[in-house]
Amino acid sequence: MATMNVYNFYHMAMPRIANTKYDSHKKSELRSLYNNMVKLNQKKPFYKLSLSDATQSYVIGIKEAAMELRTSSAFLSEDIDPRTQKMALTTDAPSDISVSLLTDDYSSLPSELKIEVNRLASAQKNQGASIHSSVSEIKPGTHYISIIKSNSEYEFEIETQPGESNIHIQRRLAMSINNSDIGIRARVSEASGYSNLSLESKDTGLGYLDLGLQFIVKDGEENGLVETFGLNEVTSYPANAKITLNGENQLSNSNHISVNNGIGIELHQVTDEEATIYLMPDHSAILDDVDDFVHYYNHLIDLAHQTEGNPNGSHKLLWDIKNITNRFHNSLEASGLIINETGHLEKDEALLVQSTENGQFQELFHQLSDFKNAINNATNKIILNPMEYVDKTIISYPNTKRNFPNPYLPSIYSGMLFNQYV
Repeated sequence: MATMNVYNFYHMAMPRIANTKYDSHKKSELRSLYNNMVKLNQKKPFYKLSLSDATQSYVIGIKEAAMELRTSSAFLSEDIDPRTQKMALTTDAPSDISVSLLTDDYSSLPSELKIEVNRLASAQKNQGASIHSSVSEIKPGTHYISIIKSNSEYEFEIETQPGESNIHIQRRLAMSINNSDIGIRARVSEASGYSNLSLESKDTGLGYLDLGLQFIVKDGEENGLVETFGLNEVTSYPANAKITLNGENQLSNSNHISVNNGIGIELHQVTDEEATIYLMPDHSAILDDVDDFVHYYNHLIDLAHQTEGNPNGSHKLLWDIKNITNRFHNSLEASGLIINETGHLEKDEALLVQSTENGQFQELFHQLSDFKNAINNATNKIILNPMEYVDKTIISYPNTKRNFPNPYLPSIYSGMLFNQYV
């Protein structure tokens, strides 16, 4: 029981790091990783080192940071690949319409749409009569009203008390209609001693009743609630939206329309002229990936600057990392990634946006680029043998003439647990 409590405590205390598809491997990949570890240690000298808490934390830290950097580089390559690149919609009339993608299958979507909004879809509204709010015009007793909507009729019953004011009855009736959730919104307004009860359909566009109405209100008695409150007077008739899409006139009962089940368009107001909708690469996804890449690269640089108790190993790690960016210094800066005096990456936001739009940044991270390969080689080296960056005392060198694989030497590395494996 005590062991279980200790495990649960540490399991809950450990930070959660999300696994990605790049952290999962086939059996063949794991076998290859092990074989590479054995080959690597076959050529390494036998050494002695102190596995203090600080050393273990350092080694696990640089290994995790290298894995995160490699993963962020992989996501960047994926998002700039034309075969997997995310797309986005934009319009030259954002105040008139808003657009959204409804699918990840871009093959059936047009690269450009022309749209003109001639009329918005509207709801039905019955604006009740203004009556004295504090006066009692409804006789005490049980009263009924009916609301017909589509093919259904809903009946509402109100029990009024002697001297009950108009506004109190209006509010109770409005609450009853709203709570019934029949697709009609009831609202009581009051001003200067007068109040009115209005009814409005939640749906827009023409309904299925006479004159295209969405609903009809009927009284349950002569001189009842409907007549007294003026609930059966239609003040705003429902209408369909009228648009021109790529030169073709169309009607819609909603201000939200869909094109090929892939493009969502929200109509906000009538357009003065034809608006254009564009399908284009989603540069925001690339910029988000850049943020991750810069964060994990700088985190690895921070670890490399931690020289306390491990000066030689940290200097070696810093050298290996900075060697990559130094080789591609000009390309990085031209793309908006600036290397400062400490070796950290800083973003020139304006230049970064410009380079993603003209494709210059994408050249850095395309699948077979020299920079992408350099990042992979460096991070794989750290992940495969993080002990390379720890100060140690060499005991003996391997026999170069007759050297046998020693599968036990990697155990110092492979026995370490880190967050993704828990």
